[in-house]
Amino acid sequence: MIDMQKARVAFKDCVGHYDVHVDEIRLKIVHTYEVIKLTDYICDKRHIKGDDKALGELIALLHDIGRFEQFVRYGSYIDYQTIDHAQLGSDILFKDGLIRSFVEDDQYDDIIRHAIEQHNKFQVSSSYDDQTMFYIRLIRDTDKLDNFRVKETEKVETLLHAPLDTILQEDITDKVYDDFMHHHLIYGPDRQSHIDMWVSLVAFIYDFNFPESKQYVLENDYINRSFNRLTPAREDVRQKYEALRQEALRYIHE
Repeated sequence: MIDMQKARVAFKDCVGHYDVHVDEIRLKIVHTYEVIKLTDYICDKRHIKGDDKALGELIALLHDIGRFEQFVRYGSYIDYQTIDHAQLGSDILFKDGLIRSFVEDDQYDDIIRHAIEQHNKFQVSSSYDDQTMFYIRLIRDTDKLDNFRVKETEKVETLLHAPLDTILQEDITDKVYDDFMHHHLIYGPDRQSHIDMWVSLVAFIYDFNFPESKQYVLENDYINRSFNRLTPAREDVRQKYEALRQEALRYIHE
């Protein structure tokens, strides 16, 4: 049995050891709770209830538990420049034993561990059983979905760690542009500018596992709302930026 009320109390106690007044820490706490809401949204749409739904909520609660220690150690959330935050979170929970603070029953441990470790991977192995794969896909979708809200509610400078004037003067890398237009996820190390990073988050739509995720983006007009937040200063970059917007809109309306 999963007691989400107890798990939430344990999470609040865990993150209480970090400085919640730091924007980067605060936004990850808010992100966690929003991913739980999105998990509920998809589970409700798919008529998933009881412990099956609670397991999804628990994974959502714990999926970014490694982010806080990552930021304290490195001052950055860029995994390929620091540490794999999913693996760090898994180690904190299962090697250090923190998981028992959130759920007493160990029957869910393997699913929770695999889902957390795989939620940020560029590609996921197909070797998992159907139940485990469902929860891996669920957390990958809900985590990506909340990035659209984050991009709208947080300061661009906080998200991209650069002054806005600098960001707007940048270009979109050819590799990033081509991958986006061919409906590919953007590989992190291929991003050479902050605008690359911004559009790479919109490219998350190409990796959704559930039609409900695509529908959520469509209903909230998140493609336009994301693109509207930046206006590149250079005309040639604006043209590429708008081409990416139109391709994303075409794809999401299919």
